[in-house]
Amino acid sequence: MVNPTDQAKEELEGSANTLELGFDIEDEDHEIPAPTAEELDALRQSIEEQVENGTEPSTVATLITALREPDQATVISQLDPAVCSVLLPSLSVDRIAEFMEHMDADEAIEFAGLIQPQRLASVLDRTEPDVAADVLRGLGWDEASGILMRMADRSTVGNLLLYRDDDAGGLMTTSLIALRDTWPVPHAINMIRTSGLETAHLRQLFVVSESQQLLGSLELPELVFAPPGSLVGDVMDTDVIAVQTGTDQEEAARLMARYELRSIPVVDINGRLEGAISVEDLVQVVEEEATEDMFRLASTGREDTVQGPVMVSIRSRLPWLVTNIVTVLLVALILSLFESTLDTIAILAVYMPMVMNQAGVAGTQVTTVVVRSLALDEITTGSTARLLRREYILATVNGGVVAALMAIVVGLWRLDLYLGLVVFIAMLGSYFVAASVGVLVPMAMSRFKIDPATASGVVLTTFTDIAGGAFYLGLATIFLSLLRQ
Repeated sequence: MVNPTDQAKEELEGSANTLELGFDIEDEDHEIPAPTAEELDALRQSIEEQVENGTEPSTVATLITALREPDQATVISQLDPAVCSVLLPSLSVDRIAEFMEHMDADEAIEFAGLIQPQRLASVLDRTEPDVAADVLRGLGWDEASGILMRMADRSTVGNLLLYRDDDAGGLMTTSLIALRDTWPVPHAINMIRTSGLETAHLRQLFVVSESQQLLGSLELPELVFAPPGSLVGDVMDTDVIAVQTGTDQEEAARLMARYELRSIPVVDINGRLEGAISVEDLVQVVEEEATEDMFRLASTGREDTVQGPVMVSIRSRLPWLVTNIVTVLLVALILSLFESTLDTIAILAVYMPMVMNQAGVAGTQVTTVVVRSLALDEITTGSTARLLRREYILATVNGGVVAALMAIVVGLWRLDLYLGLVVFIAMLGSYFVAASVGVLVPMAMSRFKIDPATASGVVLTTFTDIAGGAFYLGLATIFLSLLRQ
């Protein structure tokens, strides 16, 4: 008689082979190839089907745990919440903590919502303190405080919760080695050896005084190859780039990139070492900031994802769509002033979208470049005049070429020289308006400490549409008597 559990396991092993993941879940020594995104998604679907068919959760979980930890986290984070809830009881607390370590903050928060509070406290005790703090920030205050009180390391995590999640204090980890400058090198090495920290936290070591003032930094090889009889203070680098706990995470990321740092120390206002930000955190910050700017350029929120709840997407997109109605009505009001011109020569309406569209595209190009440069700290608001001159040159060249091509096409198509001239002047003028708006609006927002990425979308489209339509129909009205009826 066949054991149902063994049969299910064989089916899962067969699924792995069908998906060509290339590993045996029972062969721990076998080198596992890195699965593609498509293979992981297929595995996720297979897991969901097996759970829905009643396969023993512990058996299904075996297939997940055969993957590398980052791949495990990817599969778990993409599982249907109902399926994930079924599998969680069969996973150890340590395993769940490993999943969270490899998830981004939003995924970890959503995942934590499926875990019972008592068990979640044990899970967060096994994660890095900064990961635990990120999760607790995303939960309701009552729930987060209850979980924090159950945690063994509530003091460290509680201190991190005092900082905002988008500043250096909220991003830093407190898992680091702080060496004393007066320690002999052999003693320092022995302290590192017995610290129990993972090697990832030993890429950069920091040196402090007895009062915890940051004095310098060094790398492990500098200790290992230090001359006999040396003190830590003899081999440390005193030129240390550090940030305060309240520094914006984007500024911290810029400093790390500029000075090519593996990690950057975080200090309080008195210069005492509080923690450090690693290069892995830098990658996460860059991704978050780029994602945030991208969503703002598209007038939506970062919580809007293709796999997220529909209501979240509605809340992110609908307000901007409603706002856009107001701007569209404003454009319509401007265009209605030229109703008599359109009634006289109806063909004018055919070419108007081309003029307005070119202005919108040109404006988006300018705004994207300016917003990116502001985000990377390549320019400041003092660069406005220089940027305007540059964009006006581009508008003259690019706008002149495109407008001339459109004028020739329209003039030959309609056999109307004046209509071609109207299209040329209107389109060229629209390029200059797009250049002005694309530079001035992001710069103005940056000066007033507003994210310049929000300058795109509605604001840009409104200005370029009004300018393009007004130029085009205004010129058509002036040349009305010369245009072919």
